Amino acid sequence: MNDVSSNPRMRSRDLVRLLALVLFVAAISVACSAGGLSGSQSGAGATPTRTPRPTFTPLPGALATSPGVPVIRGTLPPGVTAGASPAIAAPGESALVPGGDTSLVLFATNTPTATATATQGLPTRTPSVRTATPAPRATPFVVIKAATLNGRRGPGTNYERIGQAKAGDSLFVLGRSADNAWLQVCCMANQPVWVAADQVDAKGAVASAPVLTPPPVPVATQRPVVAAPRVSQSPIATPQPAGPPLPPFDIARGPEFPIRRDDGLLTIWVKVYEGPADNQRPLGGFTLKVFRDGVDVSDNILSFDDRPFDKTTPNQGAYEYNLKYEMYGAAEADWEIYLTRPGAGRMSPVTKFTTKGDSYRNLVVFIAYLLAR
Repeated sequence: MNDVSSNPRMRSRDLVRLLALVLFVAAISVACSAGGLSGSQSGAGATPTRTPRPTFTPLPGALATSPGVPVIRGTLPPGVTAGASPAIAAPGESALVPGGDTSLVLFATNTPTATATATQGLPTRTPSVRTATPAPRATPFVVIKAATLNGRRGPGTNYERIGQAKAGDSLFVLGRSADNAWLQVCCMANQPVWVAADQVDAKGAVASAPVLTPPPVPVATQRPVVAAPRVSQSPIATPQPAGPPLPPFDIARGPEFPIRRDDGLLTIWVKVYEGPADNQRPLGGFTLKVFRDGVDVSDNILSFDDRPFDKTTPNQGAYEYNLKYEMYGAAEADWEIYLTRPGAGRMSPVTKFTTKGDSYRNLVVFIAYLLAR
């Protein structure tokens, strides 16, 4: 009995709870709907606000672009330019520049990008250029054709004669006359001379020798001008022509006879040189011409210049020399000596001495020749 009566009572309580839960949910739904409607009504009446676009203010001291365009700082990247901002507005609206300032707009242009061209292979190396040194050319020379050829101071027979050369002698070419009729060669009497070109055989590039200006004609070879004599005065004497030219060498010392000898051996020490006393240099290529009682007894030994002077022993005077002449069986005779060179004439004054009588023992002689001209 108790179990039956209690069940309806429990069912009633469950229904009440369920109903309360439904009402609570419904109340919440109505509240949410009311809130959404309220928000929708208030939003429909408000005007939307446009957000201003940002502006770009140039920095002080920026780089100038063009008139009327703002300035920018620094360098723009490739393909970008700067210009004044146009007024920007939506359709139906007026243009608006916020704050009353001009905006800076950067415009990107379609600038092609430069494509680097790869260099194929290794870099070309420029070869160094070496200038070839030209081979030295042989000095031209001539060979004497005539039996005896005169060497003159200038290109012509009106110049004084300096020396002579014989057939077969070779002389170096130093220059030529403008008409190629004369050549200046080296040397006769130890100095350059002029020879007739048709009397020699030219060897080498003689045509490349420089054209030389001839020296003035010596006054001695010019015909003197004689003034007509006046009746009241004696006529002016005709000038006498100058004597023969002086030889190039002077006798600087000697002849001296440092020791006495009577064995018949004649010895002559010869010093051939140039330069002052503190700088004397031996000259080579010269010989001593020796005549015994008028007979040529020369030996044609040449002086040397490839080493310092030789020197006699102290008991023989310690003389310097670079040429020595000796003759056995000299005995008593009259002697004449002078300096010369092969193919040339006399180049010094003539020196005479004797080995006769009381001078028989003058068999050791010293003499020195200095190049003076």
